[in-house]
Amino acid sequence: MSLDDEKNIEIITKFSLEIQNQNLRLFARVDLKTKLQILQLQKQLFHKLKSAYSDVDNTILTLSSLILAIDAVAKELDDVNLNAIKLRGKNNKAKIKRQKVLGYWAIVRTLKLEQNMSFRDIATYFAKYHKLEVAHTTIHGLWKELENNTNI
Repeated sequence: MSLDDEKNIEIITKFSLEIQNQNLRLFARVDLKTKLQILQLQKQLFHKLKSAYSDVDNTILTLSSLILAIDAVAKELDDVNLNAIKLRGKNNKAKIKRQKVLGYWAIVRTLKLEQNMSFRDIATYFAKYHKLEVAHTTIHGLWKELENNTNI
């Protein structure tokens, strides 16, 4: 995408690049029913933009209309629903990391029991050797849950 394309999208949507990206991240987190509602509105907005900006490439108009549709639907959601959607996205990240750590549980046990490493050191180990950024508290919580060992 060229600088002109970015400028065109900013001009059409009247949103900065950061706001555009926030809207697109929100689209990724909403449920299927809301996504379909957004896409339905996107189609209508595309045709309005096409008549207003006939000289602009269709792909730019498609992305612009999607961003505008996401924003319009997000404004219809009340604060409670919007915050619930944002929270759901954060919970998914935690669940994914938890699953990854569980996949490496044999390593966690070896490092803790045989190498006598702290949970903080184990988190550092995962970051360095497995490119997995996970909090030491996550590992500790899983340890308490799975190993039933409360005296560590």
